Amino acid sequence: MDNKMAYRIFIQSIRVFLQLAFFLILSLAFEIHPRISVRSFLIFFILMLIENLYAFKTIIVWEELKKQVRVHMEFLALILVNGGVSLNYKNTMNTVLIVLLFFIFNLFLLRILRRDFGKRLQKRLMIVGTGDSARVLTKIIVHNPFTLYNLIGYVKTDDMVNVEQDKVLCGIDDIEKCMEINDVDEVIIALPKATHNEMVKIHRKLEKNVDRIKYVSSLNGAVTYKSEAEDYGGMMLLSTDQIIMTPRQKIEKRLIDIIFGCIGFLLFGILYIIFGFKIKKEDGGKILFAHNRIGRDLEPFKMYKFRSMYVNAEDRLNEILEKDEKLKDEFYKTFKLKNDPRITKIGKFLRETSLDEFPQFLNVIKGKMSIVGPRPIVKKELEMYYGSEAGRKVFMVKPGITGMWQANGRSDVEDYDERIALDLYYIRNWSMWLDLVIIMKTIKNVVHKAGAY
Repeated sequence: MDNKMAYRIFIQSIRVFLQLAFFLILSLAFEIHPRISVRSFLIFFILMLIENLYAFKTIIVWEELKKQVRVHMEFLALILVNGGVSLNYKNTMNTVLIVLLFFIFNLFLLRILRRDFGKRLQKRLMIVGTGDSARVLTKIIVHNPFTLYNLIGYVKTDDMVNVEQDKVLCGIDDIEKCMEINDVDEVIIALPKATHNEMVKIHRKLEKNVDRIKYVSSLNGAVTYKSEAEDYGGMMLLSTDQIIMTPRQKIEKRLIDIIFGCIGFLLFGILYIIFGFKIKKEDGGKILFAHNRIGRDLEPFKMYKFRSMYVNAEDRLNEILEKDEKLKDEFYKTFKLKNDPRITKIGKFLRETSLDEFPQFLNVIKGKMSIVGPRPIVKKELEMYYGSEAGRKVFMVKPGITGMWQANGRSDVEDYDERIALDLYYIRNWSMWLDLVIIMKTIKNVVHKAGAY
């Protein structure tokens, strides 16, 4: 056993010991018999092993969180039906509270272990490829330190290099020597356009020299993460659902809209009382602004926002764009201006804090919008950047207050092709969990004012 493996087992043992200790403390606090506590913890331990959550696998934080939620929900269900727990109201509530506190503890413990021991737990990664796929992978790894990857460098295979030149370690012919010198643990082959023979050649050089090999599929983006790998007598097939949303999923999504819509509507009412007078005082105009946007099935609807611009904003815009070609180019890139002279003083604050968006919860309650979905666009955007085919695909679902591209950069995502790709990814991959992740990411962006103007 090498030192890396021994260290991982040591950290895993500490994690299990701390989990058991905290669970026993909770059990004592809620007066649960130690025998039942130990048996219940054994159930949790087995569930963690099944999900391989003690292995400190190199995955992004949202995937780890999803697995943690699933394990704790399964754990809750199992201990509720376990013979040691009487299903009266008091015991049920205590059990739910214990699992909730245990879940919070496990998240903090995982965060501490990855933060304080992360460098020792990292796996040394080498990417085979220096093209666009390698560049995108690098960006993901850099922005997700939770992955526990230490990117050593790249194996040059493409004519065009889209990564840091000083991190190119070698070519394909020298890959075995390169892995040995750099003590590589994992390899990702980022060559989606490689032929079968090229992949076989690369794989032969890699096998038995690293712990794990991962591949970027040529179908990346065309199939979803809901796809399943199936073994057909030694041939791997990928199956993927083509139904956008099942009836059950539509009910789930509407449930999310109703829950968050009601919360947002209450907050909107409070904000209306706080800011309504200030907005009206600025220039005597209306408090709310209704703007024509493209909705589901390309049907126009009125989208509400707190008015953040002067009453004669459209006239001011036309005047500005006629005089300044540079501003005109900027505006037609995203249909926004970073230093927009049309915005009022209170409007600037509302935009920077994203409070101007809260009236959109009216649209959610009315059923014209969802909490999460493609961003509602204006007709000119549809004509200039989407076209009828892409527009029809994107707006098969209701537009949302937030969505994939807002959660992954908001207004900083200026490329409409990228926006469309992100929206289509969302539609193909929809799940209740994905909606919750986007909501959490959006809240984080709003707090940090990322891309807001």
